[in-house]
Amino acid sequence: MRPILARFFPSLSGKDDGGPGAERRALFLLLLGLLAWGGAFSLWSDGRELRARRDLQKKRFDDLASVVGEYRALRQTAGTERIPVSPDGEEDLLTAVSNAVASLGLRSNMLSLSSTTGPGGSGAVSVTLEGLSSDSLARFLQETERRGIYSFSADLRAVRSTASEGAPRRTLTAVLLLGRQGP
Repeated sequence: MRPILARFFPSLSGKDDGGPGAERRALFLLLLGLLAWGGAFSLWSDGRELRARRDLQKKRFDDLASVVGEYRALRQTAGTERIPVSPDGEEDLLTAVSNAVASLGLRSNMLSLSSTTGPGGSGAVSVTLEGLSSDSLARFLQETERRGIYSFSADLRAVRSTASEGAPRRTLTAVLLLGRQGP
């Protein structure tokens, strides 16, 4: 390897222009340059893609933080306006959640409603709502809490909608696990 490099480097400086294999060395040098350029371009594009993904994740987190802030603000302002409904022993959990959905006019947003087992083996209800604004989701959670029903877990997805006049820019899809808190 050392003798090959010893002959190659002087040929780069032009001392061995007319010797045999000069075309081959020039081709090798061209391929080496293309390889270096391709590697640098690949690293540059990967870095740019990572920066774009990081910016997107930061924007999504900021959107989530604003939704949480809106929910907290709604909860504080509307907390004293409503009279709590005591949980009725005769009204089962499935009916209570269905009535809460109906009272807020969200029946068209409800995809599914089913009974399931909650934490600790207690009874729970799984409800899936789509096309919600952050305000309507906050009102739904407040209404269920007013009825003595609490959320054990929630899976929220923000969906960007196409820009049409009068439609919100972002809607929420929520999958909630709801139940009553034990004594």
